[in-house]
Amino acid sequence: MNSDRIRECTILSAEILEDFELSKLPIENIILKCLRLCRLLDDQTGIQLFFYESSGYPCSPNGVLPEAWPIAQLAGRAHLPQGMVPWVGNNYEYMRELLPEIQAIIDTYNTQLAGASYTTIPSFPGLQYVASSYQQAVTPDKLASIVINAQKWYQSIRGHLHDYILRLYSNLAYGNIVEDTFTKARLETNMKLNVLCPQSINKFVSVYNNMGSDNPEDWANAVHSCRRILVDLADALYPPRNEPIKVGNKEIKVGHDEYINRLVQFIESKKGSKTYSDVVGADLSSIGKRLDAINDAVCKGTHTEITKDEASRYIIHTYLLISDIVALME
Repeated sequence: MNSDRIRECTILSAEILEDFELSKLPIENIILKCLRLCRLLDDQTGIQLFFYESSGYPCSPNGVLPEAWPIAQLAGRAHLPQGMVPWVGNNYEYMRELLPEIQAIIDTYNTQLAGASYTTIPSFPGLQYVASSYQQAVTPDKLASIVINAQKWYQSIRGHLHDYILRLYSNLAYGNIVEDTFTKARLETNMKLNVLCPQSINKFVSVYNNMGSDNPEDWANAVHSCRRILVDLADALYPPRNEPIKVGNKEIKVGHDEYINRLVQFIESKKGSKTYSDVVGADLSSIGKRLDAINDAVCKGTHTEITKDEASRYIIHTYLLISDIVALME
C-alpha cells in the first residue's frame, strides 16, 4: 500500500473514532464509513464484519449460521459457553437485530414507558423474548427490563466495533511514524550518496525494480546489487590499496575485494568525530557483523536460495547501514 493510501486511511479512521466517541453521525452511517475504511485497507475480516453490521447476519431458525459465527463473536453479538456448538439449539446468547433496530426498540419502549402505554408489545428474537403469533401483555417492570437489556447489547456491540477501528487506527498511526522516520533518513542518506558515489542511486533503482519481480533470480540480483553499492561506498570513503595495512600487531588487507575491511577502517578513522559515539558507540564489531551478514546474504543469493522476505530484510539492513556510515562524515 502506498503512502498516500495509508495517510487517507489514517485520516478516515481518526474521523470514524470521532464519530463513535462524539456520536456525530447516526450509527448506520458510521458503519458504512467503517466498511469503506476496511475496503481501502483490503481488510477482509473488517469488510465481512461491517457488511454484516450494515445488512444483517445470515441466520437459520436456530440462530446465526456457522460461517458467520466468528464475526458475530468479534462484534460482541454472541456469547457461547465453552464446549457448546453455536448453531445447535438456542442455549446461547445472541443478538440478531442490527444497531439501528436496537436503538429503535429502545426509543419506542422508552416512549411507551413515559406515556404509560405498555399494554402490549411485539416480540424481538434477539432480545430473548419468546416469539408468538400474537402480542404479549407486559408490565412496566418487564418493559423496563427489556429496555435495559437492549441498552446493554447496544453498548456492547458498539464498543466492539469502536475497538476494531481503534486497532486499525493504532496500526496505521504507528506505520506513519516509522515511515516518516525512515523517509527522513533516506533523504539525508541520498543527498550524501549523490555526492560520494552517484552511481549508487541508480543501483538502488535496480534493486527496487528487481524486488517488484516474482522471479527468485531477480531477488538474488537485488541482494548482489547491495554488495556493489557497499563496494562503491568503500571505494569512495577508503580507496583500495595494494599493500596491507598494519593495525596493532595485525596486517589487514584493504584491496578491492576487502570492502568490509575498508569500511571498518573508515569508521575507525572517525573515532574523533562528534557522531562516532552515537552511531557506533564502543562496539565497532556490531557494524562489522552487519556487514558480514549482508556479505553472507550475497553468497546465498549466488545460488538463488533466498526468499523475497529475506532479500527485503537485507536491502533494508544495507540502507540503514549505509545511513549510519555516511553519518560519520559530519
